[in-house]
Amino acid sequence: MRAALLALILLGVAACDAGRDLEEEAAACDEGPASALPGVDGHLVALNAYYLQEEATRALRRGEVEAAAVEETLAKAAALGVRAVRTNAFNDGAGDAAMQTAPLLYDEVALRGLDLVLARAHAHGLRLVLPLANRWDDYGGQRQYVAWAGLPEPREGDPRFFTERAVVEHFRAHVAALLDRVSTIDGIRWGDHPAVLAWELVNEPRAEGVSREALRAWVDELAALVKARAPGHLVGSGEEGLDGEEFALLTASPYVDYASVHLYPEAWGVPADFAAFFGAGFLSERIATARRLGKPLLVGELGLRNDGLPLEDRRAIYRGWFRCIRRAGGAGVAPWLFAYDARPDGWDPYTFRWRDGTDPADPVNRYADLVRDAAAMP
Repeated sequence: MRAALLALILLGVAACDAGRDLEEEAAACDEGPASALPGVDGHLVALNAYYLQEEATRALRRGEVEAAAVEETLAKAAALGVRAVRTNAFNDGAGDAAMQTAPLLYDEVALRGLDLVLARAHAHGLRLVLPLANRWDDYGGQRQYVAWAGLPEPREGDPRFFTERAVVEHFRAHVAALLDRVSTIDGIRWGDHPAVLAWELVNEPRAEGVSREALRAWVDELAALVKARAPGHLVGSGEEGLDGEEFALLTASPYVDYASVHLYPEAWGVPADFAAFFGAGFLSERIATARRLGKPLLVGELGLRNDGLPLEDRRAIYRGWFRCIRRAGGAGVAPWLFAYDARPDGWDPYTFRWRDGTDPADPVNRYADLVRDAAAMP
């Protein structure tokens, strides 16, 4: 993958000059036919707000019947015209909002937090994309499952999550428990809930320390389980698409309904000056691969650091990438990270928001107007 990244960057260097137009550079995708996620009418513009279950749980612990941060986030998302929010359905281990506190032992208040998120999303007319686990250590991650199994030296992104049978069986049982839960708020089983658009198996799984084939076998097994327990919902892998061969193999799973990619050029070592060009090439190639495999593609995360390029450059690239995804035939996009007003910028370097009393186009909001405009396109 590093060689492919370098090749794309070098091509970008050759293609660019001092008079470059970043928006056009970011929009330079190969054209392809339009596609949509099954059950979704047209191109999907969504937002990432991973923290909703956590905020809902804290509000419930305080004895509140509503969670102000959740209400603000969902109301503003709906007002911007987006139709879905991607948010965590995992929270494992320690912490004041952990749902699974030990293997298959659950904190009822924390589960009620996600009950509340489901109910309020539905009330706001929004659908949810819900990852079921995390590659990273945040909120437990693959490391936590390996540690719970008593295996030596658990680590971030531990590949034994996919191969150790005791760990796989634990995760299968956990997924089944979540999908069979009946909400305490509206009496609807999570696996049948109309607020859910899709379940993703893991946030950013990677075949690191495990073969691509072993990861594909795990995806087949777990995706089949989710489809059986939540037959009316879509299933995605949740992957980044960094490795092209891995991306094609996972996307081809008969139990996966859509292709998934994330796009963070700076985090992947691409110089910021070439992020626009790299993103267009990456998106073009992955959307074309998904099309060959007969699957729509959702860009589940996409971001540029707030402490990187100047704001106007970032805005130009976002506009270009939104155009690129539509032009290439991508089914949807969900930029990272939409925040409520009181959430500090310092918690995430990709934060944007729509502050109370401001126009979405106010620079203080960074990209809110771009999301609104993208969502309004036919």
